[in-house]
Amino acid sequence: MRNLKRAIALATILAAASTGAAHATEGWYGRVDAGYTLDGESDIDESGFGNYTLGHEHDWSQYLGLGYAFPNGFRLEGEIGHRFNQFDVDDFSSIELSGDGDVHAWSAMANLFYDFNRGGAIEPYIGVGAGAARVNTTYGNGFVDGEDTVFAWQGIVGAAIGLSPRWDLDIGYRYFEADGVKPEDFIEQDYNDQSLTVGLRYQFSPPPAPPVVTPPVQPPVQPPVVQQPPACPTSEFVVYFEWDRSNLNQAALETIDAAVNRARQCNVSGTVVVGHTDTSGSTTYNQGLSERRASVVRDALVARGMAAGSITTQARGETDLARQTRDGVREPLNRRTAVTITFR
Repeated sequence: MRNLKRAIALATILAAASTGAAHATEGWYGRVDAGYTLDGESDIDESGFGNYTLGHEHDWSQYLGLGYAFPNGFRLEGEIGHRFNQFDVDDFSSIELSGDGDVHAWSAMANLFYDFNRGGAIEPYIGVGAGAARVNTTYGNGFVDGEDTVFAWQGIVGAAIGLSPRWDLDIGYRYFEADGVKPEDFIEQDYNDQSLTVGLRYQFSPPPAPPVVTPPVQPPVQPPVVQQPPACPTSEFVVYFEWDRSNLNQAALETIDAAVNRARQCNVSGTVVVGHTDTSGSTTYNQGLSERRASVVRDALVARGMAAGSITTQARGETDLARQTRDGVREPLNRRTAVTITFR
């Protein structure tokens, strides 16, 4: 096995230099390979001549396989193989024989492989095989000419390079051994062969179709919900004044604050501020006083954040009394400014 490292390195270089396509990952396949002997020999134990080794010359081998690839990375296959090598017994001075010889080895093997990177462009693999070999050995001008069938085993490493979804280029190294061959009754032969193989593998089952990815359905974009202020009924507030005054006392300010807070809770449509007086004083004076009372309330509302454009002021003097009195009467209920707020 002295050329094992050299063979593995060569197979690795060939695989790395190739570009491949992803291929089928499981199912039935067939393959055909041609091999070239890197090293090999037959160790002979011959009664009367002792032990000697016949080195195999470089030559070709052929392989035909049918197998099944399982989803878990393993492959199981049956294989028929043939190896042929020549050797020259004249190189062995201890053998009193002359003339060229050759050895044929037919094999029927069951192989178990494991693929790495299954489904990738390059699939390295390792494998072992066991079966039977029928070895025919001839040398010494017919002195030895016979065949025998014995147990055989092999170890395999390599890489499959995807050429298409079904075709692979297969590059591998094999060590094959068949011991205890008896081509003649007085000879026992241990046969081994080391070969570099190149071949094609065809996957009968098509590769699985890529999964259909359905893009997620995006829900329609809903417009943002604008929180509308609650619908509110019309609200009325009354601000009362001291006699002959238009300034706001504490009670008046609290009433205005309540009106503004109410307005903030709803969607204001409009505000009407109406000033009033009692019947004391002249009609002309009372009209002016009611105007001043309406203005001071309006200004207080604006100062607290209500829009000035939504406020309308009116002045009615003593013409619209809350409590009817005769002329000249100081009535507190009539000294007022009414604030009416309407909403959308």
